[in-house]
Amino acid sequence: MKKIILAADVGGTTCKLGLFDEDLERLEKWSIETDTTDSTGYTLLKGVYDSFEEKVAAFGYSFEDVIGVGIGVPGPVDFESGIVNGAVNLYWKGNVKVREIFQQFVSCPVYVDNDANVAALGEKHKGAGKGADDVVAITLGTGLGGGIISNGEIVHGHNGSGAEIGHFRVDHDQRFKCNCGKSGCIETVASATGVVNLVNFYYPKLTFKSSILELIKSNKVTAKAVFNAAKAGDQFCIFITERVANYIAYLCSIISVTSNPKYIVLGGGMSTAGLILIENIKTEYYNLTFSPAQQGTEIVQAELGNDAGITGAAGLIYTYVLEKEGIK
Repeated sequence: MKKIILAADVGGTTCKLGLFDEDLERLEKWSIETDTTDSTGYTLLKGVYDSFEEKVAAFGYSFEDVIGVGIGVPGPVDFESGIVNGAVNLYWKGNVKVREIFQQFVSCPVYVDNDANVAALGEKHKGAGKGADDVVAITLGTGLGGGIISNGEIVHGHNGSGAEIGHFRVDHDQRFKCNCGKSGCIETVASATGVVNLVNFYYPKLTFKSSILELIKSNKVTAKAVFNAAKAGDQFCIFITERVANYIAYLCSIISVTSNPKYIVLGGGMSTAGLILIENIKTEYYNLTFSPAQQGTEIVQAELGNDAGITGAAGLIYTYVLEKEGIK
């Protein structure tokens, strides 16, 4: 019988859990409600372990068959220690020693990383990254985040802040304040929130008429509405879409001359806008980027959707245990 990997993608509402074999093939996935009543993290992590214990037994395994446990968490993580420096959505305050807590329950290796990093690792191993050693994932949602994989390993930096790509300053006029406390971050102009920021900023200044005028007036405009109107030929929404695409292309250009990825994977809700966004990003990317750095690089849409997190969490064990030991 093959050995197994346990994976957890911890979110503010649910914890997505998975059981994988040693080839990173998923055997089962399920979810439990996230317990945010305990700011130490112990209750949440004990609940994850209890659910794992039940599922491991149901599949006829024991914990002696578990190679390791990978955990993705929505907060800044010190990868070496497995300590999370607070997680707002989980109501964790201060340092939470996730690895140390979970090692109370299991004797196998436990690896912990930021949720955006593990999603990138998931796309590398089983998604649009197609197993390449150099992959960047950009998540375009309410905010903008991502992960960078270089030479097969996640870029963490000396204090875990590596690949915080949402905080590149691209809006040098600093028109909109970011949740980080600064202004001008790409998150303020190229996320779903950023689309709305640009709509509200530009509409009073331009002569375009728009089919989403009533949404603008009632403060109900969304990124999805903008992209749908752009696809239908709305000139104002096309303008906004091109502005957003240009910012993302600029980000991709910087990344290309920094880590030279084979694949730049675009995920998150905004990536489902499809060709009208992605093709605009590609066009501007090729205009901007140093020619040798763009050769062979592909900008692609993410493939794993909500499964990227648990796949990447399992990928932590595959990458840092099996591959490191030369088993894979």
